[in-house]
Amino acid sequence: MDYLLGRFTEQAIDSMNADEIAVLERLIEMPDPQIELSVYEGYSLGERDLDTLVARMRQFHGLPAAG
Repeated sequence: MDYLLGRFTEQAIDSMNADEIAVLERLIEMPDPQIELSVYEGYSLGERDLDTLVARMRQFHGLPAAG
C-alpha cells in the first residue's frame, strides 16, 4: 500500500486543495486491508469523498473503474 499511496500522493499532492488533502489523510489512517479492497477490487469505503479519491487513485495506477 505504501507504494500505491506514495506514488499517487507524490504526483497529485501539488494539485490537491486542503479538503482533498484532508480526505487523503483520512484514507491513509484506514487499515491497509480496507484500502486494498477499495483500490484493487473497487469496494466502497462508505464515504463519497473517500470513494472519489480511490477512483482517482485507481485511474492513476491504470486500474479499471469500479463498477
